[in-house]
Amino acid sequence: MLDNDLDKSDVKIVYLNRYSGSRQLNEVFTVQNNGEIKFLHKQNLIKFIYSNKCQINSLININIKNQKTYEVIRVIEILQKKFLRSNDLKDLKKIKHDDILRLHKILFNSFLSKPIISLILNNTNYRDRDNSVFKLSYLTPKNHFINYIKIKLILSKYPYSTDKFIKEELKKKYCVNISTVQVFKIRTKYFIPNRFERYVSNNYKRFELYFSKIEFLNNDNICNLYNTSAVYELISISKVDYNYSQSTTIYIGSTKNLYKRLNEYKNNKGHSLKMRNYLEDNLLYFRFIKTDNYQHLETVLLHEFISLYGEMPLLNINNSKK
Repeated sequence: MLDNDLDKSDVKIVYLNRYSGSRQLNEVFTVQNNGEIKFLHKQNLIKFIYSNKCQINSLININIKNQKTYEVIRVIEILQKKFLRSNDLKDLKKIKHDDILRLHKILFNSFLSKPIISLILNNTNYRDRDNSVFKLSYLTPKNHFINYIKIKLILSKYPYSTDKFIKEELKKKYCVNISTVQVFKIRTKYFIPNRFERYVSNNYKRFELYFSKIEFLNNDNICNLYNTSAVYELISISKVDYNYSQSTTIYIGSTKNLYKRLNEYKNNKGHSLKMRNYLEDNLLYFRFIKTDNYQHLETVLLHEFISLYGEMPLLNINNSKK
């Protein structure tokens, strides 16, 4: 669309916010180390202002999509400010559509509906400070994930608790009233072992039971993984020295299409310069856990890895700056 076309229709272009360039067009913003967000693409921040009836009908839809996406992001930024600043799961709040509608009305005093919110949450990507890509819906977590975080906090203090004790602590400490059956289902969903297993297993190593066997990263070993949603590890031949211990795991990620993601690595297409350089110079292996819960489970794995080894995996560290 040419500028003079806009001039003829009395349409002016304004930008909703400052922006910074990025090659990943599907990521609308990134979270900086101080918890602030930075928008990445001016085309997602364009607002068209027209004096009378717009002569170019397509502009109306573009305007609605861009402006409402921007507004929802701003609302969620305020609601999840504590988590964005700390990057600690214990600060992740439960956010409902009604919470977004209420604050949006105060901030923007314009129309917004629950279907529009869902559309934006499920079709807007962002990159967190650890360089992992999530849908915006990750910042409006479901009840089961919030309760998983609370169960983990209880187990960090009382590691050998029964499900009954966890249920009582959830009610006493967090005012969460769920049954022991629901506690069991959450534990199972997030691979938290039972009381006896917690006596004998390390938090991260418990996932050994669920990972596939380790295989070399080549065409033959990934060809059957089309449209497989999973969390995965990239594994090196030699061990890496981490703060607390050694491990061959150098990257933890998640994807809804495991073949596509691993094929990118096979062709030396990494998320960062550091990863691309590593892929060029080293042979890699991989393993994975099939799950539809891949985004949340990736967060769990990274959290447990840090607890055991004292830092993020080698290629997860500050990728956005390497």
